Amino acid sequence: MKPKTKTILKWTGIILGSFILLTVALGLYVNSIIPKFNSVPVVLQKDLFEKPAQSFPMEGKFIYKSANELSQMIRSRHATSVEIVTEFINNIKNNNYKFNALIYLREQEALQDAKMADDAIAKGDTLNKPLLGVPVTIKEMFWVKGSPSTLNSKMYGFVAPRNAAVVTQLQRAGAIILGTTNVPFMLGDYQTAGEVYPTANNPFDTTRTPGGSTGGGAAAVAAGFSPLELGSDLGGSVRVPAVFCGLWSLKPTYSAVNITDGTSPDSAFVYSRMALASPGPLARTVKDLELMWSVLANTPIDKRFQKPTEWKPATGKNISQYKIAWMDEWNTSNGSVKISSETKQKLSVLIDSLKQHRAITERKAPDMYNELDKMFLRTWGYQFGENQPWLLRKFIEMDFAGKIKDDSENYTSFQDAIRDASDAGWEKTEADRKKLIGNWETFFNEYDFFICPVTYDAAFKKQESWKPIAADDGNTIPYTKYIPYAYIINSTGHPALTVPLGLNNKGLPIGLQIVGRNFSENELLHFAKLIEPLVPSFQQPK
Repeated sequence: MKPKTKTILKWTGIILGSFILLTVALGLYVNSIIPKFNSVPVVLQKDLFEKPAQSFPMEGKFIYKSANELSQMIRSRHATSVEIVTEFINNIKNNNYKFNALIYLREQEALQDAKMADDAIAKGDTLNKPLLGVPVTIKEMFWVKGSPSTLNSKMYGFVAPRNAAVVTQLQRAGAIILGTTNVPFMLGDYQTAGEVYPTANNPFDTTRTPGGSTGGGAAAVAAGFSPLELGSDLGGSVRVPAVFCGLWSLKPTYSAVNITDGTSPDSAFVYSRMALASPGPLARTVKDLELMWSVLANTPIDKRFQKPTEWKPATGKNISQYKIAWMDEWNTSNGSVKISSETKQKLSVLIDSLKQHRAITERKAPDMYNELDKMFLRTWGYQFGENQPWLLRKFIEMDFAGKIKDDSENYTSFQDAIRDASDAGWEKTEADRKKLIGNWETFFNEYDFFICPVTYDAAFKKQESWKPIAADDGNTIPYTKYIPYAYIINSTGHPALTVPLGLNNKGLPIGLQIVGRNFSENELLHFAKLIEPLVPSFQQPK
């Protein structure tokens, strides 16, 4: 062999060997920084996602009764909790395969709890138990002892070892937990699809999404699988599904309700950077929303993240005593935030009704949409970056660049935050968010509430996530611009209540939201009860 050939082969081998060693070293490094979990694949209740060979007996007497009606029937002994819970369970077993709303059914546990509720009724043991015997469902992210909590990711083969604080609170109030509901992969989508559970469908049109991330829960309430759902909202995750499924919902003030054992399916890791997310109820009536809220509001706090709350009492005003700001298409430096003509029309009808009842209404919004947009992305970036090594943060940045990056300059707020991820940057973000909170509170010194849409239009057809959406009106909308008024409210954590406005010409629900000053949940609920007669009542999916 010629010396020149030997030299070429020698250096080729050195280079190739070095490349292999570097690749192996990089692989070992990446493997070392990826979080490790004691995961065991979750065994699905397959019958829950398949049409039963024979229907389970069900008269349909209870499934679309309100939670308040069911509570009164149980307390007056016109029905037992066991009878009611049995019918809900049979409805789920007969029909869940159509919507994939529930991902875990606690059949035996629920029936045992219902029997205990009936025994308590017989003994007169009903004090401080406003939900005694009433069935509810729980978003999968909240730990329910013995139930899967995977965030719809194969990475987390996790069964909850205990109940989350809010779940314990509901059980103390006598609620019967039927099961847990479907969520998107890592809770990060406005559709409900992932790696573990079948995709959830909207009960009003199964070709469409029920929303996300409380999509399975909203579908469950709309389908008559439960009168009440415990959801959570970080960027619209309660309000978007509520609008898409025709429900009332409440996103409470940030930090008002304990979210411990609902942020990660991993008992070893606890986040310290908490912002944006709030547990909240979904229901078909305002009174049911108020009923569940009365329980959630008294959940013991987690002193690491919360301070005792002094709830503002409702004023008792009538509609004519309110001054309300509203907006259909909020102007920003990048142009106005678009919504569909049907959403505009439904909003206009409500505003006209308020005027007829002598409320003062003004088409006005605070001039800070862009600041709210940037703050949400910035906060999100610092939360994702907490305790993550540089390389993982780079992977997160690359992933989100393909999902949420748009033509505006706002995306750089997320990019800068995930690259920095420092405690100093987080503290500065917290300080700047307090300024935005102050701006909202100043706005609410002049107006009682701010009314605006949540989504561009009704539920869209299921599609590839993060790709532009072909809306029913013929327009193509960037994915995150379909929910333009959802996540910006999370930036400052103000409470927001969704109002269903009936169905559009395709038979799909349309809705909007009412935003109030911090800790004004009781006033929001009072106002919602006043306007409930002005809007269509819940209509069952055909």
